[in-house]
This record gives sequence, C-alpha cells and structure tokens, in this order.
Amino acid sequence: MRYKAIEKTISISRFTTYRNAVIASTGVDCGMKALSLYEWNANLSSDFLFPLHIYEVVLRNAISEAIAKRYGTDWPINTVFQNSLAYKNKRELLSIVSNNYQGLGKVLPELKLSWWEEMLTRRHDGRIWNVHIQTAFPNADNLTAAQIRTLLKEACFVIRKIRNRIAHHEPIFNHNKLLDIYPLIETTVAMRCKETKIWLDEIEKVNNLLLNPVI
Repeated sequence: MRYKAIEKTISISRFTTYRNAVIASTGVDCGMKALSLYEWNANLSSDFLFPLHIYEVVLRNAISEAIAKRYGTDWPINTVFQNSLAYKNKRELLSIVSNNYQGLGKVLPELKLSWWEEMLTRRHDGRIWNVHIQTAFPNADNLTAAQIRTLLKEACFVIRKIRNRIAHHEPIFNHNKLLDIYPLIETTVAMRCKETKIWLDEIEKVNNLLLNPVI
C-alpha cells in the first residue's frame, strides 16, 4: 500500500500520532485515513502561516510604537529602556544592537515573539502601557489598559505555542486550543486596525479547512 511507503519515509513514530488519533476517533486502524489526517494537518499548518505573519508584524509594530512614545524611536539603544527589561530580554536586545545598530527597522524582525510577549507584562505598566496602550490598540473598546495588556499577553502565549509547533513540523490537529487560534489572531489585529482585520479575513484559508476536518 502507498501509505506504507510514506509512513516508513516519514517515520513510523511520527505517523503513529495520526494513526492513533484515527483509531481513537473511529475505532478502526486505517492507514489511508491517517495519511489524510497528516495531509490535512500539513495544509492547516501552511494556511496558518499567513495569519501568523500578519499577527506578529502587527503586534511588534504596535508595541514598538508604544515603546517609542516613551523612549524615542531609537529605543533599542536607549540605556534607560534597556535597564527596564528583565535580564533575558535585555540580553537578547543587546545581542542584536551592541555591535552594529542599523536602526529600528533592522531590530524588529530580529527579536523573538517571546520577547514581544514579555513586553506585555505588568513591569511595563507604569512606564508604557497605562499611558500608551490605547493609542497603540485604539479599537480595544471599553477595556482598561490592564485588561487590554492582559488580553494581548494571554493571546500571544497561545499563538506563540502553536506557531512554534508549526515551525517544528509538529502536529496541531490535536492542539486543545486549535479553534481559538484564529479568533485570537483576528481580535489582536482588529484592536490595532479594523481594515487590516477585514483584509485578513478576506484572504485567510484556515477556517475553510477547520470546517472540514478529517476526524
């Protein structure tokens, strides 16, 4: 059978996750069904890349804008800002800017998503978020600064975890928050810009796949 060759090539241990999921769902050990699930998972991971791309760019630009209002547009080399960071975040930033700082635009894509997530902790409330978060995310209606920051941070944690699974070619079909991921992306983008959220909704393909699961 064709799936046998594919299973061996992919590795039996990797394929077992999908085979066991089919057995648990249908009660039948069906290699072809497991292969269909593998394909569906791979396609879903691929379709998530565009929303994840937009999400990360939108989030880091918004956070950068808020930091700049407090520390200036060259905030990556502002020592007061650097010293406000937790040790690991300061170390990551310094590793990027210490030798050859070429402007903010070169720094933003080099910082990990976890770094931006850490900017959404309470330690930055007094310096940044209490004053600037509603400017950075103008469509977060009827929420306090603390509520906006908490919502954004919790969403980033969940989104980052599935982003990492996709990047490492791990299964996401069995992620316990799979159906929450796109709404979290959508909500964050909408809080920043409603037109960008509408554009994203027009282009994304994730929801069509989620409406047609294999199991």
